[in-house]
Amino acid sequence: MTKRTLLLFVALIGLLLSAWVNRSAVSPSDVNPDTSWTWVDVKTNDVLFANHPVDTDSVTEQEAYRHIERLYRRQAELMAMQARGDSVQSRRILDEAIRDLDRLIRRPGLPGQPRFQNVYNAITAEYREVYGVPDTLELPRGSIYDLRNGLFAAVNRGSDPRLENELPSDLREMNTEVPMTVNDRVKEAMAFLLKNRNLHLYPWLRRAETYFPMIEHIFAEENVPDELKYLALVESGLNPYAHSHARAGGIWQFVAQTGRRYGLTIDPWVDERRDPEKATRAAARHLRDLHDLFGGDWHLALAGYNVSPARVKRELAKARRYMDREPTYWDIYENLPEETRNYVPLFIATSIIISNPAAFDLKRVTPGPRYAFDHVPVDATLKLQDVARLAEADLQKIRALNPELRGNRVPPSKEPYYIRLPYGSYPTFRENFDALPPEERASYLKHAVQTGESVGHIAKRYHVSRPSLLRANNVHPGQIEVGRTLTVPAARYLGNSKIVADAGARPLRVRYGSRATRPVAVPTLPTADASEHDNASGQLASTR
Repeated sequence: MTKRTLLLFVALIGLLLSAWVNRSAVSPSDVNPDTSWTWVDVKTNDVLFANHPVDTDSVTEQEAYRHIERLYRRQAELMAMQARGDSVQSRRILDEAIRDLDRLIRRPGLPGQPRFQNVYNAITAEYREVYGVPDTLELPRGSIYDLRNGLFAAVNRGSDPRLENELPSDLREMNTEVPMTVNDRVKEAMAFLLKNRNLHLYPWLRRAETYFPMIEHIFAEENVPDELKYLALVESGLNPYAHSHARAGGIWQFVAQTGRRYGLTIDPWVDERRDPEKATRAAARHLRDLHDLFGGDWHLALAGYNVSPARVKRELAKARRYMDREPTYWDIYENLPEETRNYVPLFIATSIIISNPAAFDLKRVTPGPRYAFDHVPVDATLKLQDVARLAEADLQKIRALNPELRGNRVPPSKEPYYIRLPYGSYPTFRENFDALPPEERASYLKHAVQTGESVGHIAKRYHVSRPSLLRANNVHPGQIEVGRTLTVPAARYLGNSKIVADAGARPLRVRYGSRATRPVAVPTLPTADASEHDNASGQLASTR
């Protein structure tokens, strides 16, 4: 190697090292969100943030078959390892398959393939069986899968002993309906949360100011313990758009089957799992049913909410064979899926800390916006940008208030569809809406058939079935000629229908108050510190 070549080689290595060091020092707020990156805690090696860009390139048919074939091969390898009883290799292959799914689900053209859907359902079913329903503690531009690894790995390996010393020496339980058992697992979860307070606790406290008053109101109506509101933080971090590998969605992380069982509509236009109010009422009823199913044991009900009631019942049946009493959640703890084992301790840890932030030296946070809005029936399939224009409001605020809307417009509905507008903006919206010409206030969608369009193509475009499109227009496929105008069939949304019936299709003004701040467990502190603690608590309360 010549001297010149050696110098060039050394310079190149130096540039690469410099780029690596600089990138590792960049905070998430400074990173281009369109590139792929991971931010790691250099002390613990935990992944704190990870961002994976959405792949916008459609796949060819040949590429789609190649991707799907690889997934089926992963599934076959997984079954082979399970048949051998090799749990270590099974988990390795399962994790690799989930990473493949996480990447491929972003590729346009793949999710709609029936073969892809089949293998996706099979692999995610295996995932739920091994790990339980994945947690969804999403961060801005974060990956729920990476965060699951960081959070639960820390809890499983045990906390740094120095973190244990940061916890109050004695936690006195309050009189709650859900037992707040404080054991080593709970303390480890508390230590992890306090160590990562900027990533978890402070965002949660801000969002709690927005959504907790609504959850408290609905839980009181549904006769569900108030402290279960903290479960929404464990499920989603109170993020209506949170989603998991198990296809669970919304702040209460319903899978579609369970959501529909509790009256939530999920179709290409609307996903009511993402509607904070409707999903909260469904969650309250689901939790109440689970409580009844497990004989009044809230810990078992929570485990059933996370993994599945059937899995919990199987483990209880096994435990009864060698116990002379009715087993509890803690009796079957070691036999539950990994995430379910950590689920109840994390709920208890979250409840204790968030209900009493002053006791854990959490600083005051700027509260999130009050959950207040005008709930307005709209008898027109307006685009959301038109709704924002008529209300003289920001489009992003309209979207934020209506996270259940999957499309870019008010869905075609057989009844007026209730949308949320910024608080106090209804009079402006009504005045501007009434001034629209009749053709812009149509309560249905029309489509003029273009050259080359088939019935199936038109049905897919408007998220309806081919038979329903033909029935709505009283035609058969041979009558679909160029230039013909078709009416897009409307749906009936059960949750919306109830609002229409209860409110008489009149606009509503909704404003939830301040959240309740009843601690579920408080530390027993020395007398000398009591007055300082009370002052901090009062100072926090004044911000609510």
